[in-house]
Amino acid sequence: MKDLAQRIFLKIILPLIRSMSFRSLSFKLYVLLAILLIVSFSGIMYFNITSYTKHLNESVINHAIQASDLIKSSTRYSMLKNDREHLYNIIAAIGEEEGVEGVRIYNKPGGIAFSDNLTEVGTTVDIDAEQCFVCHKNVPPLERLSTQNRIRVFTSPQGHRVLGLINPIENEPSCYNTTECHDHSPKDKLLGLLDVKLSLKAVDEENAKIKKQMILFSSVMIVLTALLFAGFIIRLVHIPIRKLSRGTREVANLNLDHVIDFDSKDEMGGLARSFNQMTKELKAANESNQEWASTLEKKVEEKSKELQKIQANIVLMEKISSLGKLSAVVAHEINNPLSGILTYASLCLKIIQNPASFVQGESLVHYLTVIKDETKRCGEIVKNLLIFAKKDFGKWMDESLHKIIQNSIALVKHNMEIKELELIQELTEDKDTLYCDASGIQHIFVALFMNAIEAMSKGGKLIVKTKSLDHHHVRIVISDTGCGIPGETLPNIFEPFFSTKESTGLGLAVVYRIIQQHGGKIEVESELKKGTTFTITLPRKPVNVQVGLNRDSIGLQSQDGGGDG
Repeated sequence: MKDLAQRIFLKIILPLIRSMSFRSLSFKLYVLLAILLIVSFSGIMYFNITSYTKHLNESVINHAIQASDLIKSSTRYSMLKNDREHLYNIIAAIGEEEGVEGVRIYNKPGGIAFSDNLTEVGTTVDIDAEQCFVCHKNVPPLERLSTQNRIRVFTSPQGHRVLGLINPIENEPSCYNTTECHDHSPKDKLLGLLDVKLSLKAVDEENAKIKKQMILFSSVMIVLTALLFAGFIIRLVHIPIRKLSRGTREVANLNLDHVIDFDSKDEMGGLARSFNQMTKELKAANESNQEWASTLEKKVEEKSKELQKIQANIVLMEKISSLGKLSAVVAHEINNPLSGILTYASLCLKIIQNPASFVQGESLVHYLTVIKDETKRCGEIVKNLLIFAKKDFGKWMDESLHKIIQNSIALVKHNMEIKELELIQELTEDKDTLYCDASGIQHIFVALFMNAIEAMSKGGKLIVKTKSLDHHHVRIVISDTGCGIPGETLPNIFEPFFSTKESTGLGLAVVYRIIQQHGGKIEVESELKKGTTFTITLPRKPVNVQVGLNRDSIGLQSQDGGGDG
């Protein structure tokens, strides 16, 4: 049986357990059931063995008491007749029976009057002996003993247990009223003791045999029950969970064609059916999404082409708007010197046509000088316009930052005079040389100056500051006292074609692009009704500059909104 149980465990249970992961729900459930099974069978087995042992001991004791009473009854007549020979024969015959370790009759003084071992007859037993101590441990000695105190169990020299039973021989009326019996006083309560010793070797061997059989039977039952539990868990729990887990992994890997091949009427089967239905619906939704995405790509492509056309139109409008604004600036700038030239040319013509006034040669020279200066002024304006209007940005060379600023101011000076604006310049005295595209930098300043001028009313201030940060960078600050930019529009001012005005002007997106070309950055702070400040940081000599528009590098700060678009 032991070998059979071992083979079952090694060939069936152990492979089943190995098929389950130690972290799986089925393994944990199996371990829990196994523990409950072992505890339950162990408790039942312990209870059965304990109950059986107790019942066996009680039966042995009862039989021992019956045997002692039987011996006492069989020897009573011989003791009444005082037939010692017959009594010896009875005790000797009983002592030879299997399982009887010894039979003794003690007289009242403690001497062995009769025994199956003749060598003990006539000897006296010490009152501290195990068969005497129960009564004589008290003073005076006990005259009556309970059944429990009459019994003793000890180990024989041969190593097996022995049950000893003391049966008191009481003084009865038949003992002291019978002439055949030796004379006893009626006052004596006990005449002696019958001590019977029975071997428990056979009982212990039988008890051990029964225990082994119970343990083996319980072990076999545990193994068989464990097999049933394992099969139950694997069939109804482990396999369904493993298939469901594999199904979730397949779906996670976008394998929507996977189907869980598990069908039962319990919750696991319902879950598998729901999972298959979900996978089916996901597949249909995915196919629908793919079809929609394909259609969307076409629509996006069509819309992109439309947007490109719209963007091209907007760019054209931006160019036209910028050209119109620039033309207005140039017209204002050139109009004044041309008016002066026309006036003084008319005066010179009158002097030449009237000979009488020819003596006023000094006035004629003065008029011609003014005409020359105003003509030169027009030439400077046109020259600056040509520099500003260049499209071939990218001609880089060392330029004076302050010179670029002055050229830019010259282009917008007329607009400032019309609005009676105050120009404040705080230019650093340090080296102001930049390796840059002068036309592009001038484009930046003109755009910011024009935005500032448009944002201010009469009497406003335009402040231009420069500062050398270190040997490699320079900072330009352009501030105005205009209306400011609302906070909700401030983050968008550098986006292409975005403006807070009806016209986009020169466009801050172009400004930002040129600054990016030069490897710099621009930051803006604005407060409604107080003004706007643009801070530009440029390297003296850009390294690894890339052209592009990346608004993440723009620093925007606002108080209550702020600035010009």
